[in-house]
Amino acid sequence: MGFIVSPLWHGEGYYRFVTVKNKRAIYLLLLANSISGISQGISMLAIPWYFISVAHDEGLFSQIYFAVTSISLIWGVYAGTLVDRYDRRRIFLAINVAGMLMLGIASLTGYIQGATPWPLVALVFATTVFIYNIHFPTLYGFAQEITAREDYGRVTSQLEVQGQLTWTISGGLGALLLNGVPGHFNFFGADVIVPFTIRPLSIYEVFSIDAVTYILAFIIIWQIRSMPMADRTVDTDPLITRIRTGMSYLKKHPIIFLFGNTSLFIFLTIIVHSTLVNPIYVDHFLHHGGDVYALSDMVFSMGALLAGFVTTRLFGQRRIISGLAGLSLIAGMMYFVHVYNSVLAWYYLCYFVIGFSNAAARVLRVTFLFSHIPNSVIGRTNSVFFVINVAMRLMLTGLFALPLFHQGINIIYANAVLGGICITGGILIWLQKDDLEKLHETHNE
Repeated sequence: MGFIVSPLWHGEGYYRFVTVKNKRAIYLLLLANSISGISQGISMLAIPWYFISVAHDEGLFSQIYFAVTSISLIWGVYAGTLVDRYDRRRIFLAINVAGMLMLGIASLTGYIQGATPWPLVALVFATTVFIYNIHFPTLYGFAQEITAREDYGRVTSQLEVQGQLTWTISGGLGALLLNGVPGHFNFFGADVIVPFTIRPLSIYEVFSIDAVTYILAFIIIWQIRSMPMADRTVDTDPLITRIRTGMSYLKKHPIIFLFGNTSLFIFLTIIVHSTLVNPIYVDHFLHHGGDVYALSDMVFSMGALLAGFVTTRLFGQRRIISGLAGLSLIAGMMYFVHVYNSVLAWYYLCYFVIGFSNAAARVLRVTFLFSHIPNSVIGRTNSVFFVINVAMRLMLTGLFALPLFHQGINIIYANAVLGGICITGGILIWLQKDDLEKLHETHNE
């Protein structure tokens, strides 16, 4: 974790990315998030590949993904109200306990029976998705709560750096865990010979590793003590009233509502592609195994890692909107390359660029929203964005579950759809550029 405390170059000199008061709290938050992020990353890699390469039933996984995403529509709204209603540190502790228990039960069942039944694997997937759905609203709400306004851009960049570093690590570990090392391995398109072998781990052995990471994250979060730096009034109204509060705020600020949704289009495509499209694409079109699938996630995260370091310096406060529009267009073009390309080197390069574009867009988006949405309603407004995003994800999941996309190499057309979504998002952001920039300049005067 040494990179977190290293100075980053910005403007005319070096700066510390956090305020002195809460430096230890933010370090612990980042460390705990890194550890649990590795667990979530490995699970989200291993489970889709399990259904494709072990169960040989990607259609079943598409149905599971559709069902889980449908439930997320309800859970996402409720999760956002929890973030604004309860102590965010305690929420972190609770979700780590839930993850540890679910993965521990699934792992123990596998060790006893010698295999993990697919319904239990599906339940672990659902648990991981639900944890993911509340994890990030809690993370950003807590980070905003303990961070000074002038540090928002720096802290969001660092959150993205450590988040993507963990996904990079989980991608590399996933390649080893899923595929093993049978005397050689694929390294960015080249076949590398090594003088040793490592057997692939079973899905329940992967779950046992993940359960331990949740325990470690719980121990670290337990030690966090912080001083709030953002005004926060805890809303004790009933659930429905709290949901209406978030919707009411966005209704009064339609430009933020439009921005919050269109700036999530890249992320929308990433979730669907990485979980549903990419494993089938690697297997059906590229004709490679779990090592290539897992390494693509690692390459994606390397691009995102770079974005975490350079986004604030590259775009600053004045180019947030134009930067978001450009990043969306670039990501869209990379998806269209996937439609025609079967060369691994180009596949990895495109994934690197998509990873960079997604992470940079997230940093810019969160920096903008932190500056314009009060901390007291950040969870509920994010819930509105989340539910709309999940609804769109649900439509894409239903579309890509059609038999058409599972015949031959037809999965390539899913990339064309995702590319079109990114380009549409970029155009919509550009069309509202003047109004958004005027709002941002007025707010920061």
